[in-house]
Amino acid sequence: MSEQKPIEPPTPQMLLAHRITLIGYFGLIIFIPVWNLLWYPSTQFNNEVITGFWLFPLIFPFIGLVKGKAYTHAWSGFLAVIYICHALTCLVTNLNEWPAIIIELVLASMFLFGGMYFAKWRGEQLGLQLPKKK
Repeated sequence: MSEQKPIEPPTPQMLLAHRITLIGYFGLIIFIPVWNLLWYPSTQFNNEVITGFWLFPLIFPFIGLVKGKAYTHAWSGFLAVIYICHALTCLVTNLNEWPAIIIELVLASMFLFGGMYFAKWRGEQLGLQLPKKK
């Protein structure tokens, strides 16, 4: 039997990227209900349904993000882009909510970029990057 090399712990820069990701992720989970239910409730739609609609995608990466899985950090960036697009669209169409929009944009950007760098650095450390063409 061959010996398996122990998995190296994350470096300080990886831990920082992981923390930034979690701040953005949990910030969105906390901020979305505050925005939709308390700060700027809609007069046209059911606010609880809208809040559930925006929170639902954030359920899926929870375990992988908390455990620090590089793969989850990588694919959850696609979710973060949804919230960035939402914020940018709202910035153009609904400027009277600009403080909430800026907060969503910052949190979603932290979620995206923190996860992207954590996945990159952790993947390189674990040897998970794509093979280079020769």
